[in-house]
Amino acid sequence: MAINVSFNGSTIFKPGAYSRTKIDLGGGFPLGPTGLVGIFGESERGKPGSSEILVNNVFTAEQIPEIQEKYGSGPLVDAVNFLFAPASDGAIPSGAQAVYIYKTNASTQASYDLSNSYGTLESREYGIGGNRITFKHVLTGETAPTLSESAAFDETAVTSTSSFDIQVDGGEVITVAVAGGYADNDAFVADVGTWTASGITFTAGGSDGASTLTISRDADVTAHELGYGRSFELQENTNTPLDDMNIDVGLQVSEVEPSGVITLTQTRDLISESDTVGGDIVIIVGFDSTGDDATSASVTVDADDVTLAVVGGSEAGSTVLSKSAYDTIGELIDAINIQTGWSASVTTGNEIFRGLPTDALDQVSTVGALSESGAQPARLKKDAYDTSIFFEESGLVSLDIDAVAGLMDNLSSAVLLTGGVKGASSAAEMANAVAKFQEVRLNSVVPLFSQDATADALEGLTDSSSSYTIDAIHQLIKTHLSLMSTTKRKSERQGYLSFKGAYADCKSKAGVLADQRVQLAIQDVRQADSGGNIKWFQPWSYACMLAGARGGSPVGTPLTFKFMNVSGVRHTSQAVGIDEEDVVIDFNPTTQGDDAIQAGITFMEAPQSGGFRTVVDNTTYSKDGNWVYNRGHVMYAADILAFDFRDQLENILVGKKNTVQVNEVKSLAETILGTYLAQGITVSTADAPNGFKQLTVQLNGNTITVNVVVKLVEGIDYVLASITLQRAQATA
Repeated sequence: MAINVSFNGSTIFKPGAYSRTKIDLGGGFPLGPTGLVGIFGESERGKPGSSEILVNNVFTAEQIPEIQEKYGSGPLVDAVNFLFAPASDGAIPSGAQAVYIYKTNASTQASYDLSNSYGTLESREYGIGGNRITFKHVLTGETAPTLSESAAFDETAVTSTSSFDIQVDGGEVITVAVAGGYADNDAFVADVGTWTASGITFTAGGSDGASTLTISRDADVTAHELGYGRSFELQENTNTPLDDMNIDVGLQVSEVEPSGVITLTQTRDLISESDTVGGDIVIIVGFDSTGDDATSASVTVDADDVTLAVVGGSEAGSTVLSKSAYDTIGELIDAINIQTGWSASVTTGNEIFRGLPTDALDQVSTVGALSESGAQPARLKKDAYDTSIFFEESGLVSLDIDAVAGLMDNLSSAVLLTGGVKGASSAAEMANAVAKFQEVRLNSVVPLFSQDATADALEGLTDSSSSYTIDAIHQLIKTHLSLMSTTKRKSERQGYLSFKGAYADCKSKAGVLADQRVQLAIQDVRQADSGGNIKWFQPWSYACMLAGARGGSPVGTPLTFKFMNVSGVRHTSQAVGIDEEDVVIDFNPTTQGDDAIQAGITFMEAPQSGGFRTVVDNTTYSKDGNWVYNRGHVMYAADILAFDFRDQLENILVGKKNTVQVNEVKSLAETILGTYLAQGITVSTADAPNGFKQLTVQLNGNTITVNVVVKLVEGIDYVLASITLQRAQATA
């Protein structure tokens, strides 16, 4: 065996210098993301949460305009304002860092079914706002192919058997007699007369040697549906008098192809979108039958292929060109042009069409392409493509198109889209929202509900068919928090709940919750809504402020005595919209504060110095005086530390070989733990100057065991001052 060396996963035979790069991860470790909040509730706009990918439906404070555009108004929009600007206190420099949004009410989109099974228009906006969108489509009809020329000839040159041919749409050929009277309704003489044959109208007038012949395709009210342009071609035959009549042979096409002007208007916002669609001949195709015995030729375009077909003659047969083989219409044209007898091009002055995708072509069946003069009678359009592009670019309406060719029918009078509803919030949707939150890393969860659906419906805050209950929502959150803090789920988080009701019932709710990761708000707050109107909000608004303040302050900062961004606070079991003079206050923080603290309620008071501040950062835990479980900020700090320490070790160590040295792991742990001291999550004490002590590390096979004691931060709740008073004594 040749001499070799193994290095960095490679076996090296060739002599030389080789290197590998290692990154020392023993430096500083930034604290993982905090201030991540998940909310669920209702809004006037926006698609239901079940239709969203939650991991993508996350917003920061800079995106408030996007949230307002998407959700319009309602609790979801108001909540983000409370979360991102929760406090008016220097100790809380900002608010939530990112908010995941789940909409619970099942809003629907307004729609309109287009005639002739063309498709269905749908408002991009969910909810009743879509019902204010109008639509119209003003169709410009086709100017049919027409030929009008002076037919100067000597009648003696026209015999009773004289005739010429007209080929319609590159397919059917009709023969027109030039003399012989009108008995067959298809003959032409110098006298005035009008007659029709196979959808073509002939008008002749004047006198011998100075007559005019007009040939035109009859009008077709469905021409906008075809996906191709109509034509006819005058052709010589063995009995032709065309030279004697001074009429040129050749292809006659529509002077104007059908097109439409689409107009969409959102009357609520005075927004209008309008554009002209259709009317373009994109590609012209023909099969030259000169010198060939072909009896017909056609072009078919379907979803996958373009098929060229010839019947009769030396080139009889079909050629199938797969659309997937040609990225652009220009490439397709080049492929057609190498087929014997076939020719294709874009229309004059429209070279830009060569760059369109092949799927832009309308799907058409057996469009005639035969011409004895080498013309290109198959005139293919992109009307359906133009229509689709308009609605793809529309900010108001989308189109679920069924048609594969042509334009929509004329609709000159504007119509309203209908069927948009705000929708109800079901009990099942609450469970769906909480289940979705299992998919993302969060620090806090806030449901935007404070009472049962029946009560909210009476106040006009939800649909009458909503079916949620506040007790079920509370239990869902409590179970969710317990589940996510288990050893396997390892994603600890807090819940900020609320309840609107009599004070006695509030205490009862807190007693039922009795959880160290839950805080319960019971007071209405006065704030500005997303439209700038000052009004009272249910207690869920204060719950949002607590979650936002938690996420916008350094980890471990107590919310005790922190001033919230509100202009009023009260507790009443009455509806938030009740007249001020009729409000009955049911809880007074000054006289009932101790009682509320003992019950595990978080509440605000109005100190004489002004403003409104949280009295104590209280959780609903009530079993004992546990110094961690009873305070929201301490519980939050404990969870952040546990998650981050575990996450850092996992990212660095899992998957490495067990050749790692125990001292290296210990040094790594010390560095991570030092970060928490720097962040104020742990505190330095005499027996633990770095914020931790008794750090041990063991390596046993594929398992590393780390044990450590940390000195977790607390907030100062009490200052106890003993004052000794002495009598002043004077001595000489």
